[in-house]
Amino acid sequence: MESISKTRTILKKLEVPHEKDAVFELTPWVCISALKKLGTTSSPSSSQINRDIVPLPPSRRTWGSWSFVGFWLVTGINISGWVAASSLLALGLNVWQSMLTVIIRSLTQIIGTIIVGFAVVLNGLPGGEWHIGFPIINRYVWGLYGNFFPLLMRIMLSFVWYGTQTWFGGQSVKVVIAAIWPSFLTMKNTLPTSASMETNDFVATMIFWLVSLPLLAIPPEYYKVPFRYATLSITVTAFAMFIWALAKEGGGGPLLSDPTRFMGLDNVPKGSDLAWKMVLGITTQIANISAGILNQSDYTRFARKPGDQIMSQIICVPIMSILTALVGVICTSCAAGFYPDEELLWQPYDLLIAIQTHGGNGARAATFFAGCAFVISQWGINISGNGVSGGIDLSGLFPKYINIRRGAFLTACAGLAINPWKLVNTANTFITVLSSFAVFLGPATGLMVTDYVVIRRRKLRLSHLYNPSRDSIYWYTSGINLRVVIAWINGVWPLMPGFIAAVRGETTSEGWMHTYDLAWLFGFFVSGATYVILCNIWPIKGLGEIDEEDVFGTFEEISSVGHGHGVGVPASGQSDDGSKDVDEVVSDEAVPSFEYKSWNAKA
Repeated sequence: MESISKTRTILKKLEVPHEKDAVFELTPWVCISALKKLGTTSSPSSSQINRDIVPLPPSRRTWGSWSFVGFWLVTGINISGWVAASSLLALGLNVWQSMLTVIIRSLTQIIGTIIVGFAVVLNGLPGGEWHIGFPIINRYVWGLYGNFFPLLMRIMLSFVWYGTQTWFGGQSVKVVIAAIWPSFLTMKNTLPTSASMETNDFVATMIFWLVSLPLLAIPPEYYKVPFRYATLSITVTAFAMFIWALAKEGGGGPLLSDPTRFMGLDNVPKGSDLAWKMVLGITTQIANISAGILNQSDYTRFARKPGDQIMSQIICVPIMSILTALVGVICTSCAAGFYPDEELLWQPYDLLIAIQTHGGNGARAATFFAGCAFVISQWGINISGNGVSGGIDLSGLFPKYINIRRGAFLTACAGLAINPWKLVNTANTFITVLSSFAVFLGPATGLMVTDYVVIRRRKLRLSHLYNPSRDSIYWYTSGINLRVVIAWINGVWPLMPGFIAAVRGETTSEGWMHTYDLAWLFGFFVSGATYVILCNIWPIKGLGEIDEEDVFGTFEEISSVGHGHGVGVPASGQSDDGSKDVDEVVSDEAVPSFEYKSWNAKA
């Protein structure tokens, strides 16, 4: 009994800190009190709620349109995007064919009707309109317990990508240190060959990882200023390197004129083979950002008002995809001309090291500042794109014990523990599986978009998303939406023959391989269509229901605060300053296509 008591004491101390009598900050106690008042929960518990996963109040929604522009610039101009075209050249496409596939993929984002743009914009709507993130969205899609499955998928990816981006950041730190102390590049290696890295790599990676830790403690609502500096530094650096490379080479470099010699390809694809290579190139580009598409609402929920994120998604995402890939491939091509004895320098940090090696003091000074810009960029993409995502998802999985900050620290530790240097430097089956993970993410994204836009018509009952009981309209069958499970499987299984063949390094019939080449697109549309059919045959209960009151105070400033009794509804149907009716605020700004008269007690 004593050991049980000690265990309970320890678990109690590990709970996410909150105060029952705190000013209204969406603590579990206030939310539970509000839910009880509405009669939506039979057993009050903080196990499904913490301040990071409830709908965000206006005080925490600080991202305006330019904040999202900064976010997409930071996450767009990075090392992964720089080398994007290399994977296309490896398919046998020349430089211009490779760039065309990137442009085609990006044009679909601009049009907003197909592929990435369609998914990025639509999958970010729930966050912008209801101010909830990926973990909560999947409660109404998969069910209150079924949502654990997509959460675990996304958490695993956060761990892996945090680790790999940490490695890239460490290589950028290596450039900075070597610019000051050139001997750092030739320091004695004390690590065995099996480590898949040298001592200087380890030192640089650990510096990057350790400095990242205090940055993870910054709440996402305060990212506006860091985004500005990161955006400015990496944008100037990338285009400075681009102009310098063109000027030094006097043109676009040999990759433009003779790609087969440099890529070691004997046969350039033609005809239908070329067409399918182009299709594979497009889906490969989508796969590279499929994880980010999946959890768009983790970022859009910080929008000050619905729609602030949309223009940046439509414009910045495709433009950055095109420009970053173009800068990367041209810099690599030019370097192949003026550094003919070097291997192809696809990674920007390899190019900067080569500049240090072949240049003088001025070159070292330039690479120092360029390296700093890439370090800042890697912090930006890793913290906001992987650390925060992992933190939010872990918070949704264990809300009683994990908030965003704790989850981000756990993601950082897990990212280092997976030995990212081995993943990056050693070819293995695991990398193949990760690169093909769009097979699973495409169907999941299609289900999220279809459920919210087509089935629910963008109407949610927020209070029921935090009520793990049969009383919730999102309970479905024992907490699992079986329609979604069936639809997801139907979008995945046709891709499995090609997926298995790719993992094993084998081939299968042409039909299965072409289906697999469509991966994300196939899964997105097939699962979405299957779900619509199932919902018509097997209707979902509670469609169109919304809360009678703004339970979480997310659509207007709070007038009833603290002490566990406020439900977040402005007094007398007005805002705090009495200037606007709640109906006007909610219907005109929150979700323009709906009326929420029931939220105003005196409507």
